[in-house]
Amino acid sequence: MILGSLTFALLLQAPGDGWSVTQSPARTVQRLYWDLFQTTEVWLSVVPENPDGKPPLLQLVFQAFFPGRAERDPSSGLPQWPKGAPERIVLRAQAFPLTLIRELSLRLRIDGQLLDLTAPGSRFKNLPCLIASESCTPNAVEAEIEPAIVRSLIGARKVGGEALGFPITLSGADQAALADFAARIKLSPGSEHLP
Repeated sequence: MILGSLTFALLLQAPGDGWSVTQSPARTVQRLYWDLFQTTEVWLSVVPENPDGKPPLLQLVFQAFFPGRAERDPSSGLPQWPKGAPERIVLRAQAFPLTLIRELSLRLRIDGQLLDLTAPGSRFKNLPCLIASESCTPNAVEAEIEPAIVRSLIGARKVGGEALGFPITLSGADQAALADFAARIKLSPGSEHLP
């Protein structure tokens, strides 16, 4: 029975799950080529600090998706880093295991300007549990973001906000890692201000 459940869970994996199927140390840009879907996923996971000094209860995962067959490295045969701009970029707020979330929210405050990524009319979705049951409630939210938001986060003097009902703040090291993510996904330099 356990093997059947594990096989079913593996079959449900698709682009967007790369950060959860491989070791993903915080502040490290990684990639995974989904051969079946001909899509490359690039992601960065950061653990935002709690401004109140409490232990963090969630992580933020920035993801970029590049459709199409990946070019292979001639010497190793492994997929190369994608070229060109991503088809879409998303930001996921994911609670740590055993964390009871307060609300399905994702709001950023970038240099004092509030950006509610889960406001009505925004492009977001609440992510359900992998295996549905009556006792399982969503513990993550994912919002599609524009490149200008990523650039604003990198260039901001102060980034805070709220995710899943908890206060968050990004450190300078988080912003530096986000700059590496932007470079890896070939975000063109531009205005550091929100659209």
